Order: sequence, then C-alpha cells, then structure tokens
Amino acid sequence: MSLRTSIRDSHLLLKKKANEPSLTHPTFSISKQEEDIVTSVSLSKEHPVYFKEFFILHRETGKRYTFETIVSQTDTFSFRFNLIAFIHQVLSTGERAHFEFYFEISYFIGGEWIEKQEPLSLDLFDYFDSYGITQFKDREDYIYPYISRKTNGFCFTVNIPVRSIRYIQDSHITQIKTKKNKIAISGEIVSKAIAINRIDTVMVGRKSGLTHVIHSNHMLEELEAGTHLYRYGYDLLIDVEDFAMELLLNDLADEEFDLYFDVYLNGLFDPTVVRVANPEKMHSQKIYKHTYFSYGNTTFAFSPKFSTQYQGLSICSTRFEKEVFDYFKELLWTFWFIRPFYLRRKIWIVGEKPTQASSNGFDFYRYLRQQHPEKEVYYVIDPASDAYQKLQPFGEDHLLKYKSKEYIWHLLMSETLLTAFAPYDIYPTRTKPLLNFVRAKKVYLQNGIVGLQDETKTLGRGSLQFETDLFLVSSKNEKRLVQDVLGYTDKEVAITGLSRYDRLFDNKETPEMKQQLLFYPIDHETGLHFQTEFIDVLAKNYLALIASTDMQEFLARHKLEFVIALPHAFETYVTEFEALNCTVRLQRMDDPMTLIKESKLMITDYASEAFDFSFLTKPVVFYQFENNFYQQKDSLQLQQAYQNELPGEVTVNADDLICILERIASDNFKMSKGNQQKANLLIEHKDTASNERIFEAVTHLKKGMPFL
Repeated sequence: MSLRTSIRDSHLLLKKKANEPSLTHPTFSISKQEEDIVTSVSLSKEHPVYFKEFFILHRETGKRYTFETIVSQTDTFSFRFNLIAFIHQVLSTGERAHFEFYFEISYFIGGEWIEKQEPLSLDLFDYFDSYGITQFKDREDYIYPYISRKTNGFCFTVNIPVRSIRYIQDSHITQIKTKKNKIAISGEIVSKAIAINRIDTVMVGRKSGLTHVIHSNHMLEELEAGTHLYRYGYDLLIDVEDFAMELLLNDLADEEFDLYFDVYLNGLFDPTVVRVANPEKMHSQKIYKHTYFSYGNTTFAFSPKFSTQYQGLSICSTRFEKEVFDYFKELLWTFWFIRPFYLRRKIWIVGEKPTQASSNGFDFYRYLRQQHPEKEVYYVIDPASDAYQKLQPFGEDHLLKYKSKEYIWHLLMSETLLTAFAPYDIYPTRTKPLLNFVRAKKVYLQNGIVGLQDETKTLGRGSLQFETDLFLVSSKNEKRLVQDVLGYTDKEVAITGLSRYDRLFDNKETPEMKQQLLFYPIDHETGLHFQTEFIDVLAKNYLALIASTDMQEFLARHKLEFVIALPHAFETYVTEFEALNCTVRLQRMDDPMTLIKESKLMITDYASEAFDFSFLTKPVVFYQFENNFYQQKDSLQLQQAYQNELPGEVTVNADDLICILERIASDNFKMSKGNQQKANLLIEHKDTASNERIFEAVTHLKKGMPFL
C-alpha cells in the first residue's frame, strides 16, 4: 500500500466506511520530557491489533520519518525524539514546513487483517492529554504545535504561524442581567484538546479605540470524553459607575463598545481573541434593559446590543444632557395617559441611523415632504452629522434633533415609525429597551433586497433584535424568501419596491454611460485583529486581482476604467488602490445610484446594490472570494435558498472571474437572457411609483392587520 493511498484511506476511516465498525482507542498522550517529545498511545482490545510503527509525515515533500517503538505493555506503545535535533536534521534555518504524526497498524476484523496508516487523531481516541507542549523559538525558527482541522491529528509547523482560534469550538451567552449600576453577563466557552488557563475580558470602542478591562471569572464545568471538549462557564461584571467616569474623563460622545475575550490557552504564549457573542439560548426581552449613571450635567445610558455579522455583544453608551434624560424618564411614566390625545395627529417618523440620510429612509422622507406636505412627518438626525445640511431644504422644523426633548416626545407620541434599518437604531438608547413604550406601527423600508447573506438572526420574525409590523419587498420571490426563511406571515409582507427605485428607473436622472467597471464590495464589521485580519486578506486579494496582468490586459483591451467604491472597513487601503491607477470612491460619501447608472459592468461580493444594477439590464458578477477564507457552518440558509436566483455569474476564483468578464465583453457587455430573467423575477415593478405604493401600504396599515 502506498503512502498516499494510506493517507487517503485514513481520512475515509475517520468518516467511517460503510462496511467497517467505528474503532476508537483508550488514550493518546504527548508530553515534553527534558528535551524530548514523548508520544504514547494505548490501543483497543476489542479486536486483535498488530502495531507496526510510528512515523512523522513531511507534508510538503511526502517523506516520512520513522521512529523506534517502545512497548511498555501489551497494548501501550510510545516513541520519543528530540524535536530540535529533528528540525536541524531535516530543515535549513528559515525553511517552512508542516509535519503530522502517524502510526501504522493492522486490525483483525471480519476474518481478515486490515492495514492502516492513520494520523494520531483525536477522533481515534477516547482521551487525549498533553503536557509541556508549547510553541517555542530555536535558532531563527519558530515552532508551532497544533491540531489539524482536517484530520484532528497532532501536528507541528516550522515558521508557519497557526491561528489558535481553531481550538475555540463554541462561545455563547446564556444570560444578561442589568441592575442599577451593574451589567452581569454569563455564558459558556468551549475549547478543544487544549485547556484554558486564563481569560481576560476587554471592551473596545469602535470609534474611539478606548479599551476598558472588566472583571471576569471562568470555571471548568465538564471535560467530555471522546470529543475532547473543555466546557467552561464564564461570568462578567460591568461596573457602570466606573465605566461612566472613564468615559467622562475621556470626554467621549456616543460610542459602541465591543466585548472580547483574551483567552490564554495552555501551551500558547499569545492570547486567542474571541468575540463575546451568540445570544442563541436567550429568549427574554429583558436582556435589552438599560441602565444609566449621572454625574453633574451629564448622563450616560448603557444597554446591550448585538452586531449583525458576528452576533457579537456590544454595550451602547449614549451621552445625554442630564436635563434631557430626566425628561425622558419622567415622560415614560406619563406618556400612557398623554399619547391617546395625540394619536389623531398621525405623526410619522422616518430614520436610518442617527447620523445617516443616504438610504431608503431619506428617499421616502423626501417623497413625503414633496408630495404629501400635509402629513406631519419628521426625520431623526444628529445635528452634528454631515447629513443634517442635506435634510435642511425639506424643512428644518421637520427635523428631530437626536437626543433632544422634542425628539423624545415625538417618538413616544408617533403613530408610525419607518426605518431603513432596525427601529432601535434611532431609539434614545439605540437598543430595544423601549419596546413597551414606542407603540408606533413599525415599517421596515429596507436598505436593500434580502437574500445575499444570512439574516435570520437579525431580521427574522423571531429575532430579539428586530421588530416590524410591515416588511416591504420588491418581488414575489423576495416575499417568498421573507416568509419561508425569515418567518413572516403573508399579511406582514407587502410588494411595493424600495423607495430608491423611483430614482433608479427615472430616466430624467440618468447620467451618461461611461467606460467603467464598478467594483462594489460589501462593508464588514471591524474590531480587534481577528476581524481586521479577515479584512486584510480580502483587501490584499482585491489588490492582487486588480494588479494582475490578466485584469490589466482586460481593462486595456476594452478601454475600461476601474472604479472601486470602498466601504468603511477598507478605507485604510485607499492609497494602495490609488497606486494601481484605480478611481477610488468612498461608499459613505458617494451616491451609489450615480455609480450604478454610469457604469457598464459591476463586480461585487454580496452588496445588494448589485440587484439595482441588474434591474437596469446590465451585467453583474458575484466574486465571493471570502468563501475560501471564512465559512460559517450554519449561516448559509439564505444563500443556499437564493444563490441560484442571483442575476449574475458567481465565482470564488480570480481566474474564473477574468474568464467570465471576457465572455461578457465578447457579447458587447450585454446581460445574458438567463440573468435578465432572474433579475426580472426579483423586481415586480420597474417604474417610478414605489413611493406611492409604500405610502398607500403604510396609510392602510393597522397593527395586527397590515395592508397587503
């Protein structure tokens, strides 16, 4: 049997062949004794076994190095070797390599001997133990022990860093309790094969970068045999008074603080950064309760919130003038009696996020002010934001200055709340604690068509992080997805089209078509280095793609200008993209509608603007390189349900992307008939009447009986 065949068979064994029983052995241990590495296994007595030898496989060359076997008992075998001497013998200084531990063994099963060359995999043993195995430096070489993701076998690398996040199998929050001046968080974190020595917890401000260390404890609750999982319970405690004083001393305005664990795993020098995340097992709205602390003329309100991409826990800190916050608290006691008298005014409030006016919220607000000036409608905006001046021409008396008394009063007295994002984004504390107080009918205007990413946790009907009485969509297909995947009822979804489509299909606002290829990547959540590492990988891939000979020749051959619209997460790479003679636009500053209308061809990963582009019967390519780097096991439901309906070719490979672009160019940059059909199925109305349909739907909306 060849080595390659045996390795192939060992992978099959781990998956279990249909005609073979599952075979596991009692123990596998590896330890450092003086300068030697000692590896020992005890074998199962269930079937006759013949142990032949241990060997280490050099992955890059395929060469194997055998070692003398020490038999201590009839079923216990071990070998020892000097790791430093081994590396000096096999590699030159600075050389990079992977090595994996194997053993060769024969089982007597079903009347015949079956020979196996198997990795020393955790899957083959009930118990695993390691002692003194750490990363270290020798000469100029760095040695990293690790467990393989593919085989679960013990390995080590030389001069190839290994991401330690592989050892964290799960982390989730089980409870959040907010009491006066305290926020208590409990949960579970699970590591595989390696115990956790220590956990530090830090809060990091997204805008300010301010770091705040909080008190935390962890305790081992269970060590599972067979799975080799260490289950720990953890408890965190945020002292609101101390936290508020630190914010005050740093003169911070509104901020969101992401929570992270610095997990120190046994044998690893550097901490593993893990997001405090995943509230999957919590079903109570009480987790969003806010607390506050006042000092002098300032009040800080704090409340939990979960991010859309990582389901990561953040603590929203909102700074108020104490007089305004006291008014807010007093109004919560009396608004029940006052509100019925103001419902006849039928106040509508529109918003996106406190500093934004660039999405469907702004488009619909502009329509209301221009076409229905008789309506008492207001827009929530921070007066310090750039968007405030953009809104002033539509009536400054219809702008609600975020965190003002007028804003709070109108929010509580409103009949209808229309938002492009979650409604809580424009609440005073920017989270959900006001559920029982903001009694307005809630309408989700959307930021873009759903379907490109899994949004069941953030937009799902059962989500604790979202609420709407009417979900606006653009087609029967999207409505089906919102019902089947997100869980909304037929009466809770209305096919109106998005507000911005009035501009999209308005021929009077169509700029001249340019010879340009538009690259429009989606934004990503940023935070500590494990998140920015992902962004760095994507950015470097995009830069390499643009700089490639194939792409440059394609652009030159077809006389195309490469325009990239960078989201916030990629703005640190502006200089690098400009150095490649790209025209760089910033998504937060440029109107995407103009870029969409004047471009000839579009590349994106998951941006919903791709649908807008396809609705103009122009070709789109979905380049989803990140699937090679980051894969979520259980977050593909929406993508799987919708992937075949995307109005463009999908690829994860740069070479395939170039081939697709060449094929589109050879057809004079026309959209294929198949993709035209897919695009047509995603838009019910290609007209300039979306806002009218939205207005009618909202006007007839009754809570509990939405207009269809």
